[in-house]
Amino acid sequence: MAVPAGHTVRGRWRGEGEVIEVTVAGTHVARVGVLPAQKASPEDRSTVLSPPLLDIQVNGAKGISLQSDSLSTAALLEIDAYMQRWGVSAWIPTLITGNPDTMEYACSIIGRAMGEPGLRKSIPGIHLEGPHISPEDGPRGAHPREWVCPPDVNLLKRFYRAAQGKLRYVTLSPEWPEALGYIRAAREMGIVVSLGHHNADAPTIRAAVDAGATLSTHLGNGSAPQMPRHHNPLWPQLAEDRLFASMIADAHHLPPETLKTFVRAKTPARTILVSDCVDLTGCAPGEYSLFGAAVELLPSGKICLKGTELLAGSGLMLLSGVVNAAALTDCAMTQAIASATSIPARVLDVRHSTARPREGGVAHFIAFTPNPGVNGMDNVRMKAVYIRGKHASTADMAPASAQAEAPAETKA
Repeated sequence: MAVPAGHTVRGRWRGEGEVIEVTVAGTHVARVGVLPAQKASPEDRSTVLSPPLLDIQVNGAKGISLQSDSLSTAALLEIDAYMQRWGVSAWIPTLITGNPDTMEYACSIIGRAMGEPGLRKSIPGIHLEGPHISPEDGPRGAHPREWVCPPDVNLLKRFYRAAQGKLRYVTLSPEWPEALGYIRAAREMGIVVSLGHHNADAPTIRAAVDAGATLSTHLGNGSAPQMPRHHNPLWPQLAEDRLFASMIADAHHLPPETLKTFVRAKTPARTILVSDCVDLTGCAPGEYSLFGAAVELLPSGKICLKGTELLAGSGLMLLSGVVNAAALTDCAMTQAIASATSIPARVLDVRHSTARPREGGVAHFIAFTPNPGVNGMDNVRMKAVYIRGKHASTADMAPASAQAEAPAETKA
């Protein structure tokens, strides 16, 4: 979409300091100035200007699943357009545990699509969340048990070749006897290793970190619903300063008190916010089939295995998590934004611009008004999105209470 001529946006950069006024003309920033305090309205002061976000865990959106055996470049472009409308300029497709042939196919489609002009700067790599996770109910989450298997370096190389070398990170359980050798092999291939969907004890987690693991995947989720109060997988990962931790801040995956405590333990500098959004994101509440299982999408955006409290991915976008983190934890807005931009970029060695708008520069920023305390994606109002000089429309972004119906094939 063309940028409106002379479009001006007002707000505070990362939610701090003076109100600035940014005027965009065409694809570039024409003017940046400080708005005198007496001219700044309450809305100007509450509007946040920010770099576009980086979401490192995306399973799908708008009825499109990355696990589909009919995945295509066109489907990836459609997901990318939806991501951009919600302020995400770069995202990492996540492939969960499944038939190795289907996973290999998805790797090949995404790897090839990453060379397309429309996706080259949007997708910096692929995340394999499985199949080498815990086979146990609870830690396994919604992943299909039949395809869970021990870490296999040859299988990793098969996926790596299919993806044309574009695997960015993998998630596995460190409990497998083969895990340490797998971690070392992945690191030699330039792949970041994350721990997730496991029930490992402290020595096992420490050994995995010694071998090269640097991240915990959606910490606090993909774990047993009940566990010993002292000796469990959470405390060692919270205490391990060599591990960064990704967290789903949708207020469902982690209750507010848990999220606040986790961020305090890891510190904002080692916290990464992710959406973990699935193909039901942006769809109407109801019953669906997801990853081969019956699930329920609730009006709040919460997605559960039908008849249980076990979560099956998120129905919210990353920016909602940023707003929640700033409202529910010790993170200031600028720190919450860093947890969804510069910090994941550094951990995964991804180029992601966080530069402030400057006169003559390409327009690349977002503007939004937080509405904390409101359920779902209604907790944020998008005001403007500029991605690499292009203006992403926010006009068709209905609130959670008026989301679209999912395509028929995803209905239960």
